[in-house]
Amino acid sequence: MGGIGKSTLAGQIATRVRPLQTGRVVNGEVSAADLAAGPAEADFIIFHNFDDNLTQEAGQWALRDPSLATLLANWKGKLLITCRHPFTWPTAGLAPATPNAPWLAPSRTALDKLMFRQLGPLTRSGAAELTTSLPAIRRLADSERDRAWRLTAGHPLAMEYLDSLLTLGEPYPGVAARIEAMVEARTGQPLPRADPAELPAPAAEMIACAARDQMFRELFDRLSSGARALLMRASVFRLPVAAEVVSGRAGQIAECEAAGLLAVGGLHELAVHRWTTEALHRRLAEGGLGGQVAAAHRQAAWHWQVRAAASPSAHRAQLEAGYHQRQASLTAEAARSAGRQSGTKVNTRRRRAALTRAGRRGVTGAFLAGALAALSVVLTIEAARAFSVPHLASAEAPARMSSRAPARTSAEAPAPTSAEAPVSQAVAVRAQAAAWVASQVSGGAIMACDPAMCAVLVQHGIAAANLIVLRPGAADPLGSDVVLATAAVREMFGARLVSVYAPELLASFGTGQDRIDIRALAPDGAAAYRAAIAADLRARRRAGMELLRDPLIAFGPAARAQLATGQVDARLLTTLDTLAASEPVRVTAFLDDGPGAGPSLPLRAAELTATNTTARKMLAFFRAQRSPYLFAQAAIAAGPGGEAVLTVEFAAPAPLGLLRS
Repeated sequence: MGGIGKSTLAGQIATRVRPLQTGRVVNGEVSAADLAAGPAEADFIIFHNFDDNLTQEAGQWALRDPSLATLLANWKGKLLITCRHPFTWPTAGLAPATPNAPWLAPSRTALDKLMFRQLGPLTRSGAAELTTSLPAIRRLADSERDRAWRLTAGHPLAMEYLDSLLTLGEPYPGVAARIEAMVEARTGQPLPRADPAELPAPAAEMIACAARDQMFRELFDRLSSGARALLMRASVFRLPVAAEVVSGRAGQIAECEAAGLLAVGGLHELAVHRWTTEALHRRLAEGGLGGQVAAAHRQAAWHWQVRAAASPSAHRAQLEAGYHQRQASLTAEAARSAGRQSGTKVNTRRRRAALTRAGRRGVTGAFLAGALAALSVVLTIEAARAFSVPHLASAEAPARMSSRAPARTSAEAPAPTSAEAPVSQAVAVRAQAAAWVASQVSGGAIMACDPAMCAVLVQHGIAAANLIVLRPGAADPLGSDVVLATAAVREMFGARLVSVYAPELLASFGTGQDRIDIRALAPDGAAAYRAAIAADLRARRRAGMELLRDPLIAFGPAARAQLATGQVDARLLTTLDTLAASEPVRVTAFLDDGPGAGPSLPLRAAELTATNTTARKMLAFFRAQRSPYLFAQAAIAAGPGGEAVLTVEFAAPAPLGLLRS
């Protein structure tokens, strides 16, 4: 209770017990009637997030439902409970047995069977094992990883927050300094030198919460407004929910997931870790936005009410609807109370304005002392992960630098560590790939990418509706036109990515693990795609030879060779042939902007030389075209001898079969 890693420990115990005994996980709130009608007492039951069944009375936590207390007190099988708080059993007023509920047979001796074990921070070896799955922290030097363990008080999710910030491109020394400053402000003393596992539990919790609040603020501030709203809507749910329930779009989901603030389950259900929820709701309350949380709870209550009405036996939906209704009322009242207090403070400040300067100084000093005391309140850690939620750490994360970070002078800037260069390189490669896609790939193309890469694409203006988010376990990237093959995507599909799904390379950025290949998908398989490419090449070669014989078009030496060998895109061949009927055309060269592109790909851009007036007429002609002959981008620049150079470029990937039709 109140510790760190209890969900992982419960999961490990479950994997060892279940081969010998039937197991079941009961997540959150549960009623005695449902439980009695469900699992047999011989089963191994895990009650996860059991806090949902508790109520606080006179400073102590106790079970809210006496019937549930009696049932569990008499349970003859194995029980494992993960919970934030130690709780007491009601020793008086236990519900008596009834003909309809014979399991309610109070047994005082059974009340002593429950044993509480408090879990503390990760040990040094446990933290080292976790960092093997955290790509940015894994690259740090040994001393830096040790400091990361101390800064986060060995809290797994806090370490994942840190990994997300580093993957986003934040230099480790700066992040570490800000966390340490927050810890000192919250605790009133420097970061302890003792190992986190040796600290008293309250001290470890205070450090972990201080680190969490600092890093959550930085991660949250990076999100787009749509992603922030999605995270807030999803955060009120205690159970994973489908994306459509919270109006989640693919880009927003990917953005939150890449920041480590949202998890996507196997059925593409969304879940926000309760520790993250606590930080988010605290942040919103401090900003006077508690009313938004209340509205989200009301929407969630409506969702569960609809579910309950559709299936009257769905008791869980009724429990969740009641919970959200209570939380909506409580949150709304807290927001109103905060508003009243804020108004009182405004009136107080106005009255203080009439005081003397010395008086104002004295009152202000007392007010600051009270504010600092409020900052030192200890928040209880909730570190439980739902068993259906995968690891939150992402192998990739969006390259989005914070616009709120204060500028550093050269004297203040920390010296780069050995880990910063590769992390920054990975961020730069993702940004380069996203910028190329935004300018070169067709606006209507469907793109498949891992969550982090999708988030970067959204930041570069790609519509979220055009993205297919690939996660571990994805069967294939079919349904997309283009695949952004990061290391994570290559690991998902292995050799099949090139040999089966996406044989053609449009562009490539970076090297090694940071390499990102942008590939065209072959919907009918690699063999059919290669046959179509070969047929298209033959058609382009024939059309190119015809253009070379056209007296109305003049080609430079390089352009003539490119036409003769079939290297020019069919869209350029068709539009140039049509344009030559009304304007004399001079083509300097055919170009492509795909670094590392495959040799069989056609050239999608052309440079045309003309007078300024003719160049503008040509540009108007290209603008009048319709898909698939509408260009992606075009520009007129000054050329030699006072002439103009018109560059026209079509989007990737090039459609096949246009000339045959």
